[in-house]
Amino acid sequence: MKTRFSALFALIVLLLSASCGKKGIYVMQGTVQDGTDSILVVGIDSRFEGVDTIFCSNGQFTWQFRPDTVTTLILLLPDGRMHPVFAEKDVESFITIPADTGLFSVSGGYCNDSYQSFYLASQRDTSMEQTAARIDSFITRDPFSEVTPFLIYDQMVRKYHASEKVIEPLIRRMSGNMQDAPYLVSLKNDFDKEASTNLYFDSYSIKDSSGIKRQFIDVGGSSNNVLVCVWASWMGQAGLDARDTLRYFLDKYQSRNFNVIDLSIDVNTDRWKKSIIGDTVRWVSYNDPAGWESRFIKTANLQTAPAFILFSTGKRLVYKTTSIPDLDLELDRTLYKPQPKK
Repeated sequence: MKTRFSALFALIVLLLSASCGKKGIYVMQGTVQDGTDSILVVGIDSRFEGVDTIFCSNGQFTWQFRPDTVTTLILLLPDGRMHPVFAEKDVESFITIPADTGLFSVSGGYCNDSYQSFYLASQRDTSMEQTAARIDSFITRDPFSEVTPFLIYDQMVRKYHASEKVIEPLIRRMSGNMQDAPYLVSLKNDFDKEASTNLYFDSYSIKDSSGIKRQFIDVGGSSNNVLVCVWASWMGQAGLDARDTLRYFLDKYQSRNFNVIDLSIDVNTDRWKKSIIGDTVRWVSYNDPAGWESRFIKTANLQTAPAFILFSTGKRLVYKTTSIPDLDLELDRTLYKPQPKK
C-alpha cells in the first residue's frame, strides 16, 4: 500500500512539474503556402534580442517562446517579406503565410487579433495621411495597446518614412507607459541624433580566411554599398545567427548595388577558421585578430557585438546597429532603387 501511495504521489508531482513548465509559454503554429523551409525570428526591440530560426516541415511549423511581457516579434521570410506576431504568456496563436503577394493571417491573443483587423483594413489605404488617421483611431480605441509601436515602425517609419512632425503627435496620444516602450524610446532618441558623415575607412586592411590581406576600399566591389557583420566565434550561437542573417539581406537587396561581408574579431585565428569551415556562404569572410583593440573597431566606436555596419561605395560609415529590423529599414531607405523600365 505504501509503495502504491508513493508511486501515485510521484506521478502527481511529475504532472504538476510538467504543468508548471508550460506556464507562461507562448506557442505559435503556422502554415506556409509557398514551400519556405526556414523563417528568421527577430524582435522589434530589446525584449527579444538576437535571432532565432523556425524550420518548416511539409509546410507546417510550431515555435515556442517564454515572454516576460507582451513581445513584438517579426518573421523574416527568405523572399524579403515580413510579418509581426505578438507573443503573450499562455497564448497560442496561428499564422498562415501566403505565397507571393497574398495576405497574411494571424489569430490568437488580443494583440494578434487587433493587429489582424488593422492589417486587413489598411490594405485599402492609398496615402500616408489615411494610414496615420487609421493609427490615430486605433490609439483612441486603445491607448495602451502593445500593437501601436509596431504600427508606428511598420507604417509610419518603414513604409512612408514619415517625419518627426507626423510621428510625434501619434506617440503623444498613447498612454504614458506605452510612450516609454523600448522601440519608441529608441525612435525618439534617433530624432535627436546627427549621423556622422566624415568617417571613411578606405585606408584600412583586413585578412580573408586564406590569410591574404585586402584593402577595405576594394572589399565588396567599388560600386556597391557594403554591409559588414561584426562577430566572433566566442559569441556562440548569437554570433553565428547574426552572420547567417546576411543571407536574408543579400537576397532581399541583391539588385540594389549591395554586397555583404562578415568580419570576425577573433584573437584566436585558428578558432575562427574552425568555426566557419565547410561554410557555403556567398560572401567573403574576414578576420581582424586585434579583436576589440582593432583600429577598425575603435574608429567605428563599436561597443558591442554582434553588430552591423553599413558603408557607402567610398567606404564611408553610413549606419551601425545591433537591431535587425532597424537595419532592414535603413537599407530600404538608403540603398539605390532601380527605376522601373518604361
